[in-house]
Amino acid sequence: MRRSSGMGIIRWCGREALLTRPACHAAYRLHFRCKTQVIPCLPQKPWSLDRPDPASLAFGELVENLANTTCGWASDLPSFSSASLDEVVNALTDFVRESTPEQIRAWRKSIKPLQQQSDQIARSQPTGAQYGAILEYIMPEGMHRADAILLISGAVLVIELKGDGVWQPEYLEQVADYARRLFWFHTLCGAENVKVHTVLVSYGREIEEEQHEWHTRANISNLLNVVRRFDRPDEAKPIPVAEFIQPLTNQPSLSLVQAARRYFAEHALPHIKRIDAITSGAIEECMSAIRSAHATQSRRLILLSGVPGAGKTFVGLKIAHEPTLENLAETQPNGEKVTVPAVFLSGNGPLVEVLQYELKRAGGGGRVFVRGVKDFVRRYSSKRASTPPHHVLIFDEAQRAWDSAKVRASHDDAQAMSEPEAFIQFAERITGWSVVIALIGDGQEIHTGEEGGIGQWADAVAHRPGWSVMGPPRLARFFSEKGLAFKTCDSLHLATSVRFNFAAGLSDWAAELVSDNPSSARLQALAMDLRANGYQLRITRSLQAAKEFLWGKYRHLPEARFGILMSSRDRDLAKYGLVQNRFLRPGPWYGDPEDSPSSCRRLQDPATEFAAQGLELDHVLLAWGSDFVLEGQKWSNANAKRYKDRTVKDPMQLRRNAYRVLLTRGREGVLLCLPDGIPALNQTYEFLAAAGCEKV
Repeated sequence: MRRSSGMGIIRWCGREALLTRPACHAAYRLHFRCKTQVIPCLPQKPWSLDRPDPASLAFGELVENLANTTCGWASDLPSFSSASLDEVVNALTDFVRESTPEQIRAWRKSIKPLQQQSDQIARSQPTGAQYGAILEYIMPEGMHRADAILLISGAVLVIELKGDGVWQPEYLEQVADYARRLFWFHTLCGAENVKVHTVLVSYGREIEEEQHEWHTRANISNLLNVVRRFDRPDEAKPIPVAEFIQPLTNQPSLSLVQAARRYFAEHALPHIKRIDAITSGAIEECMSAIRSAHATQSRRLILLSGVPGAGKTFVGLKIAHEPTLENLAETQPNGEKVTVPAVFLSGNGPLVEVLQYELKRAGGGGRVFVRGVKDFVRRYSSKRASTPPHHVLIFDEAQRAWDSAKVRASHDDAQAMSEPEAFIQFAERITGWSVVIALIGDGQEIHTGEEGGIGQWADAVAHRPGWSVMGPPRLARFFSEKGLAFKTCDSLHLATSVRFNFAAGLSDWAAELVSDNPSSARLQALAMDLRANGYQLRITRSLQAAKEFLWGKYRHLPEARFGILMSSRDRDLAKYGLVQNRFLRPGPWYGDPEDSPSSCRRLQDPATEFAAQGLELDHVLLAWGSDFVLEGQKWSNANAKRYKDRTVKDPMQLRRNAYRVLLTRGREGVLLCLPDGIPALNQTYEFLAAAGCEKV
């Protein structure tokens, strides 16, 4: 080896070149991509007290680091365990540009014992040589890095290293979320049934080991045994390192508000692999029916149903902004061609306001994104009304369409018809062809005048010739009862929730919970499955403890949205400062950051079921009211505020539906708070705790 103070030699394609020390460092990093050989020269003094000098490295056979923009180190387990400490630390320092001397010292203390354990794992496990090691991996939300990740057979272990083995409760929740978010958002994990678990490893002192649903605390000397708990060499192969670290494998799902924000900023709705896989069949079926209606100059009613969070609204928005619809537009009687072939309409005032607020924030304009049903009906219902300039009318939450009595009262028009009848009539005025798409949720009728449900749509087309109706088999009876032909299509029911990140059973859990005779055994089984898929069901009797928990959980995730929800019919929560704000503005409440006084993250103003339906939060703090409590084995609404509207048919059913909506707004979890100062909630609290909710 040639020696020279501060110099080095690079060999490439049989040639040598003399390098200065900084150039030697750059060439060392370049080695991993170009397969160069760097021969370092011995320095006269250390380059830095904390940063390793590449000129101090003694190379044998160099190890290939596959790391890219997602991590600082990535290799198979044998390569990681045999790499020199300086080699690994240099790679991490190069990746984490803001690394401090303290961080580098922590790497030097923790990596060596991890390498020693990795060597044992690689040698002792049947397929250990194929396992992978990834260091400083950027988590899906982009705000944190995991210390290390081990890719073993059928599992992914997130490793968090600490010298003293002391972890605060807030940090334990954060690292458990590392595992949950990889399971939810990494396309090679949850979607492929790969177990993900966080292991908090103490390498400086002995600790008492603990095992939990999503994290384990262990000593470094016992890491091999932890690996054996999750390793399934006879059933699965480890995920290849090069595939795991590909940037496109991390696809956090977006809330409706986030998707709208992306659309307004980029003029395109995002493609999320899992959402596309669940909704693509419904979109293709609807687009096929639209093209057929255009080709045959006919009229279609399409019913698309789904469980809460299944992506119905997402489907509607995708269809409304399908660019190929412009090719199907007809020239209207006034000689003008339809310029906006499809329109997305919602009777959900808060949803309309939130989306319009996001449009305004993004500086948007131009093409109509969403309009309110009430204004649309008023505009086109008068005798002198013009023809709607749209071939495709998409009615969101169509099960909540107003009946004729509600429309007459709202519009002060004794001749007014139900909203379904009005939409069918509007569509018949459109030249050539038209399609009405009704997006239907399950059990979410919460307003008066919404109790007519699907039957209103059957009545709307019952005596109007020329309409073809299609939808999922589960809705056929509403039309067959009236002697109407109904084409069934399985893809027009979305049975899997994408809102809840693999926790599809939340809708079932909520439905069982509010049913006439809820079964504790069934609730516990559903809750167990929800927890296994990362969904968090928690309960407390302290409102302040609930607030502190959520503030701590999402402190480092500024884009996350969490807030307080409550029932509109409660009488008793006001004593805890939870007062319904009649002037609550849903747009700022859902969209603004925490420094805004209107933001939901401040946990001040609660929203009711009316402001929550059709929208979602990452986490919900549900303040349970005395308007829906267990008395014996039955739910009671005896203490609920009474409805002034005498047309209400079943107040108890509206309460059930309201709580079902409130329970299913959280994408990652729901934290139930039943304040201990309300005795009427005591039995309900015990029942909910036994139904699978973890106490905070």
